[in-house]
Amino acid sequence: MSETWLRSLKQKLTDIYVQKEAQEWVDLNLSTARLLNITIVSDKFENLSTTQRREAVKNDIEQQHKSLGFISLYTIQEAASLDLKAPQLLDAKSIHTWQDLALWSTNPQNQSPSSPELCLPRTVTFYSFKGGVGRTTALIHVAWILAMRGRKVVAVDLDLEAPGLSTAFPLNPSPKYGIVDYFYEKSYLPKGVTAKINITEIFGEVNIPDATGRLFIVPAGYLSLDYIAKVDDLRATTILDNGETLWSTFSREIQNQLKPDLILVDSCTGINEWGALSLLQAANEAIIFLFPNEQNQKGIELLLQSLTSFGRLSLNFVFSPVPDLSDTGITKVTHAWQIFQKDIDKNIDIDSEDYLIIPYIPSIALADRYPVTGLLDYYTPIANLIDEDTNFQ
Repeated sequence: MSETWLRSLKQKLTDIYVQKEAQEWVDLNLSTARLLNITIVSDKFENLSTTQRREAVKNDIEQQHKSLGFISLYTIQEAASLDLKAPQLLDAKSIHTWQDLALWSTNPQNQSPSSPELCLPRTVTFYSFKGGVGRTTALIHVAWILAMRGRKVVAVDLDLEAPGLSTAFPLNPSPKYGIVDYFYEKSYLPKGVTAKINITEIFGEVNIPDATGRLFIVPAGYLSLDYIAKVDDLRATTILDNGETLWSTFSREIQNQLKPDLILVDSCTGINEWGALSLLQAANEAIIFLFPNEQNQKGIELLLQSLTSFGRLSLNFVFSPVPDLSDTGITKVTHAWQIFQKDIDKNIDIDSEDYLIIPYIPSIALADRYPVTGLLDYYTPIANLIDEDTNFQ
């Protein structure tokens, strides 16, 4: 409804104020608080005061939207002096932050069509709104299963505030650096200075007996005061001098070095910049882990409200760890799923019409080391989902 109304109002204002199409333009956007923001560049404002311009525009919109935000009205000459240019349609590739996603979702009239893209290396993000749902444990077991099946897998620890992926496996060789060090050098290396950290120094390989594939781990880094300082200084939205993002640079270099079939990303929980990078920049697909309680429901509902118009992600859902597999426990999961489905619309590519369940398994929860190879079957359905969606050579 808002898309139709905004398109209609924008067309009306364009008909009134745009006579020189190359120089005059109208832009309407809703803020996340549903305030209507208006920008118009037109020589019809020539010789009118700021107050007169605002009153004219308010009359032209006929109070159709009483909750007005900013109203910016300029002549062509004024806009040129401020270097203002007509905004382009938003593209899903430019969505890097949660704020970008919220504004994108609020303004479907300014979006260009997008759809899930197949690109190499195929990247699947393991995400959860809350911690304690077994996300990292699942990734470890799924990565192991896929390597056993002959896939070349790179698992990346982007849970920078609580890293733990690398402690699951002994790595050979033990990497000298982590992705935090790599990102930090890329972000702050002075122009013309040669980088010291090579892509080959931030990953190690897991020895998997009898595996026909390979598994590489990119750790977040080694915990120290220097690590803490670097994480605090880093910004996930950094654009490098060559125009690439931190993630696109890493993805390109790891592809050139290892040519993996898959990258599996262990994401930060909640709504933060590294979680946004993991989902919005890195992922082709996402496995969303959630526990069937109200906190998880509210968080995932918010996530889905934003992702409904994004269109670049294929999603699957895993309830984990479910402590009660009785009829009562399954009913609780089913009820939670029904609530989530209300927020799933046709713009999101749901890879299955169902959800997966990982039960609470004491021998996994209390294990000293992972994976627990005797219990891999619990995670096979997740590996199957990833295998189904990936074209392997």
